[in-house]
Amino acid sequence: MEILKSYLKKNIKVYILFVVFITIFFIMFYLYNLPLEALIYTGSFCFLAALVASFSDFVNYRESYKKLKFLEKNILNDLEDLPKSLDIRIDYYHKIIEKLYEELEKLTQKNRQKNTDMDDYYSMWVHQIKTPIAAMNFLLDNEEVDLKNLQQELFKIERYVEMVLTYIRLDSISSDYVITKINLDEVVKDSVKKYATIFINKKIKLNYVSHETMVISDKKWLSFAFEQILGNSVKYSRADGEITIKTYENRLVIEDKGIGIKEEDLPRIFEKGFTGFNGRYEKKSSGLGLYLCKKTLDKLGHHIEISSKVGEGTRIEITFPKEDTLRD
Repeated sequence: MEILKSYLKKNIKVYILFVVFITIFFIMFYLYNLPLEALIYTGSFCFLAALVASFSDFVNYRESYKKLKFLEKNILNDLEDLPKSLDIRIDYYHKIIEKLYEELEKLTQKNRQKNTDMDDYYSMWVHQIKTPIAAMNFLLDNEEVDLKNLQQELFKIERYVEMVLTYIRLDSISSDYVITKINLDEVVKDSVKKYATIFINKKIKLNYVSHETMVISDKKWLSFAFEQILGNSVKYSRADGEITIKTYENRLVIEDKGIGIKEEDLPRIFEKGFTGFNGRYEKKSSGLGLYLCKKTLDKLGHHIEISSKVGEGTRIEITFPKEDTLRD
């Protein structure tokens, strides 16, 4: 009954025109004194033809209605079954729906992949953070607590927590920017200070000449990116090793004399989850530090390059646009 009411409402104008046409038809027959038999036959034929056409159209309307009701509950599975129509406007509606469906599919796939990546990272992160926690438990079980090593393991946990928070916020970093003129020297000093205990414990020599170099950037996010680089240099430097940091007019360079990176690993060094030979061999890498570093620097509009030789060390250079750089 609902379908019939809807159909009648949709075609009410057609029925009114038909009644008007039949009325005019009868009036013309009456005015010209045409035989009543011809009037009845002609009127009956017109009515029957209209009834058949209307019934056929109603059947198609009902089928379309049923398909649409079905699609309402199964839109993601049966979009191709949208009812066909001779109305060009309906065809455009179909195209719009199909376009929206395609966009929805892309977003669904993107979110599905993002959730998979998040699950993979969390699993890896939980496994990775267990190491410093276990080390801290071991240190605390001893009668004489080694505060230096305890601080070092606590620092590792802080880094892992910072990394996972950055990973979560990576897609919305742009809304968290505070772009100002910053002193590169302060970024370097603050970052080095965080790694001071590890520098001392591993007896790593630091070569850095302090001088002011002003660049346009976001201090918090630039510091995060630089700390990922510095952390890797410290991690893969040998005991009694050496790390050199230099600042130029529009460049920040960090060099170490660590174990180096294999040439075949360099093109993939910034890929998410890529640990390379060093990471797999040392079992210290999550493959996310340099990935997050690169993504952050890209969003800041800075450029990063890396060169390395196995057994000799690694050199990483961050370049700032010259027009965005001022030097005091």
